[in-house]
Amino acid sequence: AWQEPCTSTPWSASHCWEGDTVLAIDDGVLPRSSGDATIPRFTWWNHRGTTEWVALGLDEPAPVGQIEVYWFDDTGRGHCRVPKSWRAEWRDGDAWKPVATRDEYGVALDRFNRVTFEPVTTRQIRLVVELQPEFSAGILECRVK
Repeated sequence: AWQEPCTSTPWSASHCWEGDTVLAIDDGVLPRSSGDATIPRFTWWNHRGTTEWVALGLDEPAPVGQIEVYWFDDTGRGHCRVPKSWRAEWRDGDAWKPVATRDEYGVALDRFNRVTFEPVTTRQIRLVVELQPEFSAGILECRVK
């Protein structure tokens, strides 16, 4: 079972467009497609081609070993595309460390992109995302287990 969305210490981000919300990242509302404009979303708009992040803070240290991301892409309407690349990191004391995985960090449309890694016990996990040149990116839903 997936963890319930964390509401007392929600997601934080390097940037969030004023028309979006970090709360959409794990609100449990599943998209019909990567272009679903009918549900709440999170985007880094109007940042383009930069390196950005989102982080989940947990109330207590907890084991984490999987992340699934459903990317937002508004091709034909706007300037958000799947990112150029991304990676997961975990907080160990004052340092961010990469998770140990052999999985590909996927950017497929219209589905969750899952990365399974060696479980870590942490109070924070984050996604570091490199945006495509000339484009921004966003997340419709993210599940951390």
